[in-house]
Amino acid sequence: MNEVKKKFQKSSRISKKFENGIYFSCQMCGACCRGFDEGEVYIYEEDIIKLTKSLNLKNKFRLRKFARKYFKIFDNTFFWREPGASGGKKYKFKTLGFKFTGDDEHCEFLGEGNKCTVHKARPFQCIAFPVGWNMLINSFNNFTEYSKKCPALRNSLENEGNFYSREEIIKLASKEYEMERQFFLKMKKHDFDIFKIYKFLPKDITC
Repeated sequence: MNEVKKKFQKSSRISKKFENGIYFSCQMCGACCRGFDEGEVYIYEEDIIKLTKSLNLKNKFRLRKFARKYFKIFDNTFFWREPGASGGKKYKFKTLGFKFTGDDEHCEFLGEGNKCTVHKARPFQCIAFPVGWNMLINSFNNFTEYSKKCPALRNSLENEGNFYSREEIIKLASKEYEMERQFFLKMKKHDFDIFKIYKFLPKDITC
């Protein structure tokens, strides 16, 4: 087991319900792509690289224009304990994510028939849903609450869909954790100034 998985397992856990795996197959309902109550779509450097390559955003001007239209800044937290320390604390800082728009608060990349228009370059958080979402695999209550709007999650509760083993769950969830950890450490190093991390961000980007 690699170091990322060890760190993940020390800081997280899997609900007993999912210890033997999860069943899930997306039903293309689009519920997870609409509404702030469904959660934010986090964007990290790896995601930005994929998106900019896919959309051919080669210069800083085009990237800045893209960021103003599709990205927003919002609050996030991360619990961190310094190596060797007996205790840690929860840090508050800014992070980057997709804007939602319209009366139904939909993702800008949600197209006709609930199809993602950047599917091959979609963020890791979208790829990992729900198997790699720590907030869902850690809490059966959260999973059940989300299932009220997602038919695929309701099917999961009935063991219907593609099967993901415990090892696959840990692999996805630990990657989500590591992406978040690396971003936190960069932010901490740069005095939690997100504009020092993402220098292409316009200063007037909405929050």
